[in-house]
Amino acid sequence: MTGIEGLSALEIAMRQRPRASPEDVIQDLAADLVDLGEVTRPPVDLRLLASIQAIVDVEETIDTFSGCLINKDGQLRVQLNALESLPRQNFTLGHEICHTLLPGFTLSTNFRCTPGRSTPRQSRQLDVEWLADVGASELVLPRRLVTKDFAERPFGWDALEAVSNLYAASLEATARRFVRLSAAPAFFVRLQFGTSKTNPRPELRVRHASWSRHLNIFIPPKKSVPRTHPIFRATEGELVDEVADMACLRAPGQFRVSARPYPYFDNQKGEDVLRVLAVGVNSPTRKEKRP
Repeated sequence: MTGIEGLSALEIAMRQRPRASPEDVIQDLAADLVDLGEVTRPPVDLRLLASIQAIVDVEETIDTFSGCLINKDGQLRVQLNALESLPRQNFTLGHEICHTLLPGFTLSTNFRCTPGRSTPRQSRQLDVEWLADVGASELVLPRRLVTKDFAERPFGWDALEAVSNLYAASLEATARRFVRLSAAPAFFVRLQFGTSKTNPRPELRVRHASWSRHLNIFIPPKKSVPRTHPIFRATEGELVDEVADMACLRAPGQFRVSARPYPYFDNQKGEDVLRVLAVGVNSPTRKEKRP
């Protein structure tokens, strides 16, 4: 909500913490909201958190967007797409709640159409949509709870599926959160078959990528994975779990990689789509391993 001089909660907090990044500040503000809601176990009651932020109603509707925050006559309402899954709706609701902490939410209706960007837009201005996604990750998968749940489970998609179900979060949101909170260099990629301007042959290409702060890389969209790489075997139904070189994604060194096929039905195209999800954590070389 707005505070002194009409400033948003984020702007006030950034004045108080001038050296902190907007990403860290919005995450801390979202964590404060989780604490205010006295959340002690998953899944998080996002409608309760919405009410704390003076959102008077959360309703489902059928539309082309995932959700929107509406300010009408001083009353805040959120609309969610009734055709989307509960995990997707939860993240969208978290996104819209976080708009109440960000600049400009009272000036216009905010629509959420394209979720899951891994990096903010390159601009001198605040990327409020990106920051709303960062805050939503904290609301749906609070770090003070989910860090322990990640740590108690072995690395791989079995663990990520379990945490996803526990928090009523999507697999991709859970994987991004795992990477974000990882103490080791880690990455997550969503891959699908597609062509490029220079290669008309469909190849397994990056559609989305996230990486931890400890991994100083950039994984470009549409980057292809060679057909000889272990990750590619997931397209044939294999559950891949092994150490592999990830130079093909510009990640230096050896990584323990877990990759699985997660096909889905594309409502807009009316067809099944083969999707491969892969996570990797840096694996030390033999010389780096402790005896």
